[in-house]
Amino acid sequence: MKIRSFLILSFLIATLVPSLIFCAWSYHDGVDQEFADVKDRHLLIARNLGFALERYHQDVVAAFESVSSSLSSGTEMPGMTRLLRRLDMLCVLNVDSRDGRILEKLEVDPGGEKSNLPAGLFSDLKSIAVTDRTTFTGVRADRDGRNVIFMVRDHGSYLSVGQISTSYFVSLGRSIAFGIKGHAAIVDQSGNVLAHPKADWVTSRKNIAKVSAVKRMMNGETGIERFYSPAMKGDMIAGLTSVPGPGWGVMVPQPVSEIYDKVYANLTSVLLAIAAGLGITLLLGFVLARSISAPLEKLVEKMTLNARHRQLNTIRGDIGLIPFTEIVDFRNSYNVMVRRVTKAGKRIETLAYTDTVTGLPNRLRLQALAAPILEETDKSAQDGVLILVDLDNFKEVNDIHGRDVGDLFLKACARKLTVATGVLRAERALDGKSGDPVVARIGGDEFVIIVPGLHEEDAIEAFLNTLRNELTTPVPELPFISNSSASIGCVRFPRYGSDLEELIKRADIAMYHAKVSGKNRSEIYSPGIGTQSVAEIRRNLITAIENNELVLEYQPKICARRQKVCGVEALVRWDHPQHGRLLPGIWIPAISDSPAMARLGEWAVERAMTDYKRLAGTGCDLFMSVNIGSRHFVAPDFVSSIDAIRARLDFDPSRLEIEVTEDALFVSEDRAVKTFLELHERGYTVSIDDFGKGYSNIARLAQLPVDFLKIDRSIIVGAFDDSRTRSILEAIMTMASELGCRTIAEGVETLQHAEFATRIGANCLQGYYFAAGMPIDTLVDWLEHQSDKAVEAYHERLKEAV
Repeated sequence: MKIRSFLILSFLIATLVPSLIFCAWSYHDGVDQEFADVKDRHLLIARNLGFALERYHQDVVAAFESVSSSLSSGTEMPGMTRLLRRLDMLCVLNVDSRDGRILEKLEVDPGGEKSNLPAGLFSDLKSIAVTDRTTFTGVRADRDGRNVIFMVRDHGSYLSVGQISTSYFVSLGRSIAFGIKGHAAIVDQSGNVLAHPKADWVTSRKNIAKVSAVKRMMNGETGIERFYSPAMKGDMIAGLTSVPGPGWGVMVPQPVSEIYDKVYANLTSVLLAIAAGLGITLLLGFVLARSISAPLEKLVEKMTLNARHRQLNTIRGDIGLIPFTEIVDFRNSYNVMVRRVTKAGKRIETLAYTDTVTGLPNRLRLQALAAPILEETDKSAQDGVLILVDLDNFKEVNDIHGRDVGDLFLKACARKLTVATGVLRAERALDGKSGDPVVARIGGDEFVIIVPGLHEEDAIEAFLNTLRNELTTPVPELPFISNSSASIGCVRFPRYGSDLEELIKRADIAMYHAKVSGKNRSEIYSPGIGTQSVAEIRRNLITAIENNELVLEYQPKICARRQKVCGVEALVRWDHPQHGRLLPGIWIPAISDSPAMARLGEWAVERAMTDYKRLAGTGCDLFMSVNIGSRHFVAPDFVSSIDAIRARLDFDPSRLEIEVTEDALFVSEDRAVKTFLELHERGYTVSIDDFGKGYSNIARLAQLPVDFLKIDRSIIVGAFDDSRTRSILEAIMTMASELGCRTIAEGVETLQHAEFATRIGANCLQGYYFAAGMPIDTLVDWLEHQSDKAVEAYHERLKEAV
């Protein structure tokens, strides 16, 4: 949605919503007020009509009784005829109460002679006549078809009978009219219509007693009623009342729809005013929205053109009729950004293709440099080689000396590779061979060298030897790094491919085989060795477990207090049928992130528990330590699988020590903590291995039920020679003691190391000084002679110290 549309919509909503709310409130309030007025007005009119009928009733009764009395006594009645005519009375009769014979009469308009009342009429009048008051019949037709009402009173020997016309009721009803269909209706005591706008209802004396308002009038009630009118075919609201005595009812109804129409008509002017205000507001909103959006739309249009043409140009131009500060600032800020990005673009372009540590081309730049070389050699069938160099033990350099030293070491190695390729370039130039070598760092401790035109076997081997020799040469500025070397893989092109990634992959296979062979070696790729990829190593490990190619060796742990063996650590070895004894450092990294690691861990636990039974049979009561991979340790089923093995072998869990590095906390801290707690609850001992080698989080350690801290060899050796490292080691010992942990000093290689570690507070010692890893058979023999020279010398040295 555009800003302009959004602003206009916002103005519309901001104006329309309050207007609609006001209209709804006004309409609702107007309806309530109008209904209240209608109720008051209609009830007042109904009562006034009731009072008029009540007075008429009183006048008629008085005139009737006076005339009948005069007739009975034979008295002259001057003016009586005029009085009866004024009251719409047709005649007054005195009739014999036995047979209805007319005794005396006074008629307003004399007609034919008649001596008796009709029998039916006489019977009806006699049935309602009483002596104490005058009663009225309902409306009925006389002999001339006129609507009349009879009144009667019993005088004993005769009945006084009066006849009145309904003209008064009709004229009274017609006098009330309001609105469009508002009117008055008068009914007799039976609900028959006396007066109504519908003339046929009056003529036919229609009975409307079923109407709720009429029912209330017949019951003598006064009030307001809302009902459905068959005559008007709609809802009506009426004021109603009744006349005591004759029981006549009066109601003043009006259609409900007229009330709503009146309110709506009154609201029309308000709606017109609101509509006018809304239109003005929208117009102002449109002008304001355009003042804001138009310059922004122009800025966006110019920015889009910049993006389409892949150019960054500053924006100049109109900022709208109203120079809003924000829009001006936006334009200026964009222009500043363009200048900075343009300036930094060249720098970014350089950095994008250069390794920031060594200054060599990076992987992306290598692809651009390699493409023409590989394309040319593919066309000319001229061989070349791609060499992958992987520095040995680089992770150890980073862990021990820090990343800054690691970066210096990488720079030194990059210089050595550059020098070696420079010498090769010079030699090839003297021989008249073209093609410059390319050196790049593709990540971590891996370098790639592409040498076009190098295809002789001897020349390739010579160059690979030169590279190894250069990389093993000590770095003057880093004298403390004494074990630098590299494993090198080499692949010929285009013989084994002309795609860079494919060549790197095959060189990586060759390099891995060089590393498997013992590091500081080089290997040239061939299909035969190329089958040993990382995935195949993982598969081969499972096969090795099934074929019993894996063995455990055990390295003793010495109790510093008793100077006796207190436990052994299980170390896994792979007796490869082609490559011989493979140490874990060669193949463990290849399986660390695969299911093979879990299978290896379970195998090692089961074999260690089995071997422990043999040791227990010789009377040895030792802890059996087994290393577990970090990802295996945090697996959801780790504890249950270990417990299943223990239950099957009937093994005492207190004799098994699980060793895991702090990496498990980085894989999944929550799951690692849960595993620590579950193992501790089941009675297993848990150790943190290589403590101090990596990133040791003390806050995390404080939350774990750890039994042992295995202090890394680098800390023990470093503390022996360096006072700062010694302070760190002492702090670790104190911390472990406060946390209830025991400590194991790893990498004890001399008697001095053993004495120093004991003096600093280590609970257990482990290292080559006492013993290297040994098979179970050798371990049994070794344990039977704990007066071994190393243990004995350690024991004697401590006695001298005491």
